Amino acid sequence: MAEKTGKTAKKTRAKKTKKTGSKPKEDVVNKGDFIKIDYVGQVLDTGEVFDTTIKEKAVEAGLGGDDSRYKPILVVVGEKWVVEGLDESLIGRKVGEEYEVEIPPEKGFGRRDSKKIVTTTIRKLQRAGLQGDIAPGMVINVDGAPAVVRAIAGGRVMLDFNPPLAGKRLKYWVKIREKITDLNGKIKALVERHFNEDVEKVSIEIVDGEVVLNLGDLAIKKPQLHLEKKHVADDILKYIDGTKAVKFVDVVAKEEAVQEAQAEPQQE
Repeated sequence: MAEKTGKTAKKTRAKKTKKTGSKPKEDVVNKGDFIKIDYVGQVLDTGEVFDTTIKEKAVEAGLGGDDSRYKPILVVVGEKWVVEGLDESLIGRKVGEEYEVEIPPEKGFGRRDSKKIVTTTIRKLQRAGLQGDIAPGMVINVDGAPAVVRAIAGGRVMLDFNPPLAGKRLKYWVKIREKITDLNGKIKALVERHFNEDVEKVSIEIVDGEVVLNLGDLAIKKPQLHLEKKHVADDILKYIDGTKAVKFVDVVAKEEAVQEAQAEPQQE
C-alpha cells in the first residue's frame, strides 16, 4: 500500500511540473509591460466597428484615416492607454494569444451623464466662433470640447457633450503581437508612438541616466516632429527607470556625405 501511494504521489508531482513549466514566464503579460496589440472595437449591441488597428477591417467598416495609423499599437499595461476594461483584460494573457472581451460602459467610455446635455442658442454659438450651418447629428467644437448636435428648434440648439460611445457596451477582438523587454526597444517604441514614423534608424545612447536620441535628419525633413519631442521625453522619463534627462540630436549633412554613407555598404 505504501509503495503504491508513493508512486501515485510521484506521478502527480510530475504532471504538475509539466503543466506549470509549459509556458515561459516572459510570455505572460503583467502590469507595466510594454506590449503591442492589434484590436477591433465594436458596439456590442449593433456590431458597429468604431475603431481598429487593422486596415482591412477599417475599410470594411468605412472608417477613414491615414494608412499609417493601421498597425499594432504600443500599450504600457495598466496605464490606461486603451479603455480601462481592455487594459485590465491584457493582464495574465500570453504573447500570441487572441481573444474577445466584452466591456460594460463604466469600463469603456463611461455612462451617459444628463448634465452633459445642454441647451443654447445659435446666436451664442456664432458669437463663440461657429461658422456655417449646423444640423442634428453634426459634431461641433464648443470652447475646445466636441459636442453632438441633438436637436434644433426655434433658434435653440441641444448639445450633447457625452462621448459618442458613452453608455454603450463594447466588444473587442484582441491579439497580443509582441512583448518588448529590451531597453532600446522600449525607448524606440515610445519614440514611434509619438512620431508615427519608422524609427529603426534612430540611434540610442545612455550615459549616466541621460538618454541621447540621434534622430539623423528625420525631424529635419518633417519639422512637425519637433512638436512631439516634449511628449517623447516625458514618456521616457516616466517609463524608463533611472532616466534623468533626454537629449535629441538632429543631423544635417552635406549631400556628398550622405551619398558616400549610402554607398559604403554596397562597396563591402
